[in-house]
Amino acid sequence: MRIEVVVSGWEQHCCGKAFTRGTPATVSIVALDPSQKAPDAPARFLEEHHGQTPADVPQWDVTGTVARITGVSYEQRRRPGPHPVFERGDSIVSSSELDGVEARDTGGFGDLHLLIDLDDATALPSYVASEDRRVAAAERAAADQERARQRRADAVGVVLGSIADDAIAAYSSVARIERYSEGFTVAIMPHRSGTAGVAWTRPTSVDADGITVSLGEGKFAFPADVEHASELRELIAAAAAGRVHEKVHRGAESTVFATIVESADGRTWTAAINQPIQAGGIAWMSGHIATRLRAGDHGYEAWTA
Repeated sequence: MRIEVVVSGWEQHCCGKAFTRGTPATVSIVALDPSQKAPDAPARFLEEHHGQTPADVPQWDVTGTVARITGVSYEQRRRPGPHPVFERGDSIVSSSELDGVEARDTGGFGDLHLLIDLDDATALPSYVASEDRRVAAAERAAADQERARQRRADAVGVVLGSIADDAIAAYSSVARIERYSEGFTVAIMPHRSGTAGVAWTRPTSVDADGITVSLGEGKFAFPADVEHASELRELIAAAAAGRVHEKVHRGAESTVFATIVESADGRTWTAAINQPIQAGGIAWMSGHIATRLRAGDHGYEAWTA
């Protein structure tokens, strides 16, 4: 008897074991929906070892011989917003057969698909659509919808909706504007290079409330009240007019990166992060921070052509 076992990339990278074609392997499996496979394909299972399987879904270990290992990569979909952030899509874009993978390694692929030969008498867990998970998901969805309805209708929601409408009317000729959830999430991406993009969001899927604004390299967090929501208009106007500057201050113990936004009447908003310098004067910086360090002090151009 042959089954297919999907090993998620994140689980394998975290604490997955080594797999080698032609050798025994023990996997802890949960049945996947049989309606989602081809009629002549082997039964499909998910390898899961982080305790995420609901209590009402059967799961147990089986041992067999690895007949084939396939590394699979998926499409990358761009999330909305001014920065190039991507998430995994559902479509497979490449796959390759592998002789084996080391522990905590996927061979550079997103997931591993294993074909495993088992003794015909091996008992397999049956597919169960978790009632606990279904009920919890339905309750979360209903709560999210109600929260979104309330926030769309409250005073802050009305202001944010009006700001989104006005931004689309004023800047569509100089920027690509993406709007989601009736103004809760909006991204303005100017066509002209050297400019500062703006994106803002107010969550609807969590109890906590607030307004998060990304502007240039900076991230600003404001309370969800009318006064702070209204300030968003001035932040957008400042970005459109080129009144946004990046500053880098290199001190003895840390480097401070600041995004400074100036209103037409001279008021300022500052978003700063502090990067400590380790013992010995070494600063460990991620790629994004290193890029900001190389760019140094600079301002952004106005959105107009």
